[in-house]
Amino acid sequence: MVHRYAVKISGKERVVEIEEINGAGYRIVVDGVERKIEAREVEPGVWSLLEGVAQTIAQIDGTAPKLTIEIGRLGESVVVPVEVIPARSAAVAALVRREDAGAGKAVTLRAPMPGRVVKILVKVGDLLAAGQAAVVVEAMKMENELRAPRGGVVKELRCAEGAAVEAGQDLVVIG
Repeated sequence: MVHRYAVKISGKERVVEIEEINGAGYRIVVDGVERKIEAREVEPGVWSLLEGVAQTIAQIDGTAPKLTIEIGRLGESVVVPVEVIPARSAAVAALVRREDAGAGKAVTLRAPMPGRVVKILVKVGDLLAAGQAAVVVEAMKMENELRAPRGGVVKELRCAEGAAVEAGQDLVVIG
């Protein structure tokens, strides 16, 4: 079962989908950007998150609706304030309630955290398959491939190679 939430991450309202995958991990989609994560609680409030071969430790302070997540590895960390909220905009509220959220609509790949665009793998007009990498962003000395959550055509590039990006910044629009 897919659970959808309106969430404020670092002050910006987002739609988050969470689906458990056969007890082997979670499929998490934030504003159309999908990640598959293996997660296990190593002690109360401290989780080991594994995406592919990249491991991150997340420490969660507080409880819903307001909490702070500290994400890091090897002495580097980023503190992210998160708040589960009632959707403030009608569009976000409608998307949270819909069964087919986002199907057939343009999808925008956004920077998951502050970083730098290392490589743009597509150009406007390219046809993308679901799961195909579109842009590579370096954050916390780690390269993250942002992949298309569904197939479509690249409508816009809103970033440039070498550019610094903020968390939540629009990078690629897929229609």
